[in-house]
Amino acid sequence: MIQIKWKSIIIYMLVVLLGVNAALILYFYQIFYKSDHFLPGVQIASVSVSGYDQDGATDLLKAELKYLSDTTLSFHYRDYRYDTRLGEVVKPPDPKKIVLDVWELEKERSLISKILNLDGAKVIEYPIRITYDENKLNNIGSLWQEELESDCVNSRLEIDPVEGLIVLPSKKGLRVDIPSTLALLPDQWNQSDTMLIEIVINEEEPRISESDLRDMGEISSFSTWYNPNQINRSHNVVLATRALNTTMVKPGEVFSYNETVGPREYKNGYRDAMVIIGDKFEEGLGGGICQVSSTLYNACLFAGLKIVERHPHNLAVAYVPLGQDATVTYGQQDFRFQNNFEDPVYIWAVASNGKVTMKIYGKLKYKQKIQVSHIVDQVIDFKEIREPKEDLTPGTTKVEQNGSPGYVVRSFRTFYNNDGSIARQEQLARDKYRPLNRLIYEGPPDKEKEPGQEVPESDPDTTVTPEETEAEDNSKNETGGEPVRSED
Repeated sequence: MIQIKWKSIIIYMLVVLLGVNAALILYFYQIFYKSDHFLPGVQIASVSVSGYDQDGATDLLKAELKYLSDTTLSFHYRDYRYDTRLGEVVKPPDPKKIVLDVWELEKERSLISKILNLDGAKVIEYPIRITYDENKLNNIGSLWQEELESDCVNSRLEIDPVEGLIVLPSKKGLRVDIPSTLALLPDQWNQSDTMLIEIVINEEEPRISESDLRDMGEISSFSTWYNPNQINRSHNVVLATRALNTTMVKPGEVFSYNETVGPREYKNGYRDAMVIIGDKFEEGLGGGICQVSSTLYNACLFAGLKIVERHPHNLAVAYVPLGQDATVTYGQQDFRFQNNFEDPVYIWAVASNGKVTMKIYGKLKYKQKIQVSHIVDQVIDFKEIREPKEDLTPGTTKVEQNGSPGYVVRSFRTFYNNDGSIARQEQLARDKYRPLNRLIYEGPPDKEKEPGQEVPESDPDTTVTPEETEAEDNSKNETGGEPVRSED
């Protein structure tokens, strides 16, 4: 009888437990699988959507994102500040799609996690990634560059009439690092009154610092003369000289004239002037720049620098002694020297009032006594060439080009000891200059000339050629070289 009673009690309890379990299963099934509302603790971008259905959560999130879009985004560097709204630089998110994605993720959350958080004590956070508009951000970055960037300024030398050689200070350059700055932006939507982002600025060290120029002095100087009345040629001379001024050449570095001065093009400011083409003087772009390269060549010779590349002209020129010219043609012929000292050297260059001066500055311990000389091995006579010219007055002639001889020349550089004895001597080059032929234009025969009438040798109104004029103006230079009668 007792056994039957206990058996009935056990069966009853099992039935009750099964009923409770079934009720609980049904309850949780309704809550977790059939509910159309978000469970306790669920947040989207820090916005609680617990108890909201998808439509309600979408409306709530839309309002929150609109509020967050008005967050001030402030970029700053020192006293500079650039403010915008977060919404101005992001791609607008889709609240409905975000809510739907979170809803699907919630379905995959474990049942245990859901049961243990029925009271909402734990926050189940679903962040929203921010997608930035790169074009808008790069445009803003361009504004930072305009406002904040600056080029570095090399330390340089100046000659003060009272203080002598002075060193002007250098200045670091500033460059905005746009990618590194944008990497600091938040990647998720969150609540904040203001987002402060420091603009990343990289400093550029100047190539020439005050320490590079300390204890420097003049170790060589060379000057040549030009005719300032030749406007275009003078302009080219000044332009090329400015490009050389303040150039620093590090120890062991090879200096290139063409790389430093750059292409001689109209867009770079160069003009047409007399140049040597073949064995003639003709108008050409950049006429005059070879005088600058030749002046620098001589300054380098007297400084004791190593010459790496140098080319002579086809014709002898007036502004330097024979064998001491250095012609250049961009992309073809260059003038290059190497700083063979253990310290940097510095080029000071100026062209003004018909005079080009190149000075090489360096540690005064490198200053040497040097002499440059040449030997003329051969003089090549010029020819007289006559050519008809129909637009001349009949029976007249015109001297278009005065002739000058050619030369075969050897040039030397001699180094002296302090006591005046020769330390060493080197042959620099053996150059051959073509003669410049005398060119005379002849007018057509004079049909009205009476028998026995003498034809004049030349037109009394014959104009002097630019080469002749320039040769006269440049017939001397500071080195006292032998004058020659043609120039590029």
